[in-house]
Order: sequence, then C-alpha cells, then structure tokens
Amino acid sequence: MNKFFKISNFIKQKIELFMGTASAYLMIAVTLFALAEIIRRYIFGVVYEWGQDAVIYAMVSSVALYICVTQVKRGHLVMSAVLQLLSAKGFHRTVGASQIFISLFVSIFTGSLTYTAISTIEYSIHIGERTESLYFYMWPFYFILALGMGLMCLVGFIQFIEDIDSYIKGEHFTKKIEAATDV
Repeated sequence: MNKFFKISNFIKQKIELFMGTASAYLMIAVTLFALAEIIRRYIFGVVYEWGQDAVIYAMVSSVALYICVTQVKRGHLVMSAVLQLLSAKGFHRTVGASQIFISLFVSIFTGSLTYTAISTIEYSIHIGERTESLYFYMWPFYFILALGMGLMCLVGFIQFIEDIDSYIKGEHFTKKIEAATDV
C-alpha cells in the first residue's frame, strides 16, 4: 500500500503543479486581454469581434483546468460543514463512511461526465461547431472541460482508495476535520 501512496501522491503533486500553473497563467492572460479590450472599446472605439468569445471560453477553461486541483486539496464537492458537525458530535464512523461515499460519488459523477464528453467532442468536430463570433471551434473548449473532469475523476478514485485504507486503519477516530472556509 505504501507504493500506491507514493504513486498517488506523485500523481496529485503533478496535477496540482501543471494544472494549477496552466490555469493561473490562462486566467492572468485572459484578464489582461479583457482589460485591453475595455481600453480598446472605450478609448479607441474598436474591439475584436471575437474578443468576448475568447474571454468567456478562456475563463471557463481556466476554471475547468483548476477543478481537479481543488479536488486534490479536497476542497471541491465536499460537505465539510456537515462532516465537522458529525465529528464534533462523536459520529466518527459516519464521518469516515461519508468521506468514502463522497470520494466514490465524485469519481463516478465526473467519470460519467468525462465519458459523455467524448461523444460531444467527436460530434463538435464532425459538424464544425463554432462560437457565436464564428471565429473559434468549440471542440478545444469541450476537450479542456473533459480533461478537467477526467483528472478530477482520477483524483476522486485515488482519494476513494485512500479513504478506504484510512477507514480500515481506524484513522477516522483521530483525524481532524478541516474547517470549512466557504460557509
């Protein structure tokens, strides 16, 4: 099991490094482009007709790339307030079982979204689907969404196995539930 943990930690570190960095650079670049578009529109009176599409799809793509990083940090689709309450009341087994269920649910849900995205990407390529401005193809956007969801599925599955191991070892009795930051 130690070898699995080494491999899973390596995978999670690389996902966090590459996807987090790519997402951050994309968000910075698109924010700067949006600011440039504002200056061009209100000072010079001209805009790129495809600028709005580029900003929208790049921002959503940045978020899609980052969702797997939030799952690595266990900050996405987690009911931390409920788990904190259950832990404070002494329902440690319920907390451990809930964490296993949450990891499995995240993995299955995002895996199913990734699976259905494959046919959407193929169909988009086949019909040559484009954005509103007819400047960009849609399939790269769909691919980025599928990539983010697919990596989130992988991370959820790894965490599912880690949660089962933790539950078998009884770590749910001593594990501290992290504070919810968004509640």
